[in-house]
Amino acid sequence: MTKPDFQQMTRKELKKYILTHPTDDEAIRELFINRRNPNVKVYPYPYDMPYEEVEAIFKSKLNQSES
Repeated sequence: MTKPDFQQMTRKELKKYILTHPTDDEAIRELFINRRNPNVKVYPYPYDMPYEEVEAIFKSKLNQSES
């Protein structure tokens, strides 16, 4: 089986392909790494914060979204 040319696919086509092939790392890499917006704001991981504190923040955010 030959893989499609991900670089030639539109973003919509690529998303549809990934939905049907969720384990295709090459397609996922094309969508989320190669085609990411270069102007997007980056939030670096807070290395100076203890792991437990970061985990607590994530859990509280998840609980907010479930409510």
